[in-house]
Amino acid sequence: RLHELVAYAREHSPWLARHYANLPENFTLTDLPIVQKKDMMENYDDYVTDRNIHMQDVLKYVERPTDDTSLFLGQYTALKTSGSTGKPLPMVRDDYHNKIHGMMMAQRLMGGIPKDVLSLKHNRFASVIHLGNGSSSYTAFLRTKAANPDAAHNLLGLSCLDSVNHLVEQLNEFQPATITGYPSMLVPLAVEQMKGNLRLDVKLIMTSAEMLAEKDYQVLREAFHCPVLNNYCMTEGGEVAMTRGSSHLHLNEDWVIVEPVDKDMNPLGESDEWSAGLLVTDLTNYVQPIIRYYVSDVVRISRKPVDECNLPCLEIRGRMLDNYTICGKTFGVAGLVIESEVWPHLIKYQFVQTADDTIQLRGLCSADSNPEEVLGGLSKHLKQFLAQHGCPDAKVEWSLEPFIPNKRGGKIPLYVKL
Repeated sequence: RLHELVAYAREHSPWLARHYANLPENFTLTDLPIVQKKDMMENYDDYVTDRNIHMQDVLKYVERPTDDTSLFLGQYTALKTSGSTGKPLPMVRDDYHNKIHGMMMAQRLMGGIPKDVLSLKHNRFASVIHLGNGSSSYTAFLRTKAANPDAAHNLLGLSCLDSVNHLVEQLNEFQPATITGYPSMLVPLAVEQMKGNLRLDVKLIMTSAEMLAEKDYQVLREAFHCPVLNNYCMTEGGEVAMTRGSSHLHLNEDWVIVEPVDKDMNPLGESDEWSAGLLVTDLTNYVQPIIRYYVSDVVRISRKPVDECNLPCLEIRGRMLDNYTICGKTFGVAGLVIESEVWPHLIKYQFVQTADDTIQLRGLCSADSNPEEVLGGLSKHLKQFLAQHGCPDAKVEWSLEPFIPNKRGGKIPLYVKL
């Protein structure tokens, strides 16, 4: 499949033909040079394999009215990345990609879910997403409503920018059977369910777009007593990995190749260490080939069997974390994360830098805990951590204020600088 894709790309993409000009005849995966986002953006019209595709036309198509369900150029689907890490990338997908990835969703991710639970006509669906222009999740939600006019009343879109209290009110009134959305928004709702403020009889939880940690998975299961599905997908590579009856993400390696790499983009092979990014190859997209495309997600792959599924497991820590400077010293946010990740009764957290010498800890605590004790204790611990690393004057405060979402994507970053 890889050789067939590369052969097609060399024949139909002027830029990729130049990029692969020096490939040996019997090349292997690592012989293929890496592609980065800037390569695709700067050479887009020569990168795609259909000479009728132009970036300006794709972007215009993506912004079309939501009730327009026509295909791009009569044969393709198209979308764009959220742009939360830079300028949005337009992405065109062909029918082959859509069918293969659609079947992976149907057979692998949702294969054990009863059909009546997935029926829009018989169940209410609520999506907690970013309801902003250009959001791929919101666009997909609106197109689903437009394509199912008889069941549109069973679909509710909720803004991830709303307060948790407002979301609870709307969900209690709507009473959905299925809830989809970002884990950073669904976990707080699970806590409200356990407190008794949210009162739902949910049959299915579906998360995507963010990392779903093991403890988050367990919180959702405990709160809603229903299957929790997680799909690690990306605009560029499609459905990369997904759950299959447990919390483990199984890599769809027969169709999507993932190579964890170090900071110099060298493959880590069978190493157990966390990567500094990954290279993704989607073996199904022939119109805008994704071949060893760099993504800054921190991952590692385990080939040790964990359940009945034979596919390897993919663990994700999320995007490469920012650096932050406090009291004149620069650190990686990963240090704060490592100190906070296993703190008792802390479910979700965010670091907000409010001044050159001050970091504010915002957090969501378990339903049976005292937030003042949990967050207060961790803030003292983090102050000691910073003092031990040469910042004795650093201040760490705590707050119960809501998390601050990314303005362009609606997701909750771990670190924000005001």
